Amino acid sequence: MLTAIGRAAARRVLLPSKIAASKLTTQLPHGSVAYRLPKALTLLVAARPLTVSAWMRSPAKISGSKTKRTGTATKKKTTKKASATKKKTKKAAAPKRQTKKVLTPEEKEKADLRHLKKMALLKGPTLLPESAWAVYVTNNIGAGEGKLTERIKGISSRFAGLSESEKEGLKSTAQSNHDANKNTRQQWVEAHPVEAIYMANIARRRIARKTNKSRIYLIHDERLPKRARSAYALFIKSRFSKVNSQSGSSTVQDTFRAMSEEWRSMSESEKQPFKEAAASEMEKSAALLKELKEKARAYWKAQGGVARQVPSVRG
Repeated sequence: MLTAIGRAAARRVLLPSKIAASKLTTQLPHGSVAYRLPKALTLLVAARPLTVSAWMRSPAKISGSKTKRTGTATKKKTTKKASATKKKTKKAAAPKRQTKKVLTPEEKEKADLRHLKKMALLKGPTLLPESAWAVYVTNNIGAGEGKLTERIKGISSRFAGLSESEKEGLKSTAQSNHDANKNTRQQWVEAHPVEAIYMANIARRRIARKTNKSRIYLIHDERLPKRARSAYALFIKSRFSKVNSQSGSSTVQDTFRAMSEEWRSMSESEKQPFKEAAASEMEKSAALLKELKEKARAYWKAQGGVARQVPSVRG
């Protein structure tokens, strides 16, 4: 005898089996009689779809293990590649050591002279001829044939035979060229900073010393700070025109002699205004010169000059 719980369980099992058994009927080819399968067989047929064979589950496990192995293999490959690239970058990043060439004293002197010539601004503006002879040579140098010395001799002989009116025309041309050159020089000077002009004059002095040249052509620039004047110089400036007009037909030397005697005869209280003006002017000039020297040193280094080779920037 089955209990109530057992009967309920049997009912749940037999219910789908009955449905499956009703469907499992066969038709004989010679008649319409249907045969039903036994109940035990129907239970097996109904329960068959619920079972899963072991060989259906094994491929999934195998494929999972393969993917895991392939995943670890790819990770190892990527780590190896990353380490190889890191090694390559480390090798490429290492800079090569460059050995500096040791210069001889002669080579150092030549290099210093080259840098001084660069700083001296020796290549100035293109100027026009400023004399009658220079104008005539410039106009006729390309007309003749032969060597340059022979052409110059011919030009010289022709220039000597010119009339006064022709020479006056050449002189007027030279004067106009002189005025044009003055403007050209001024524009060329103003195109450079004041510290460049200051260092150019210092470099020209050093070149003259190194090459044993007596003549030095310095660049004139109104922007450069002027030297402070003394009290006596300020007195001369204030008294020159008055003393010169009072002396009448005396020479400049007589005028200066009279002013020097007047300066000696002056008391300290009379000289004090000139001394105070000279002290104030000296203070302003020193401040401007100090600022200019700092700019000049920075300009020298910016142009490739060695710090220890900066020329002495005296006032």
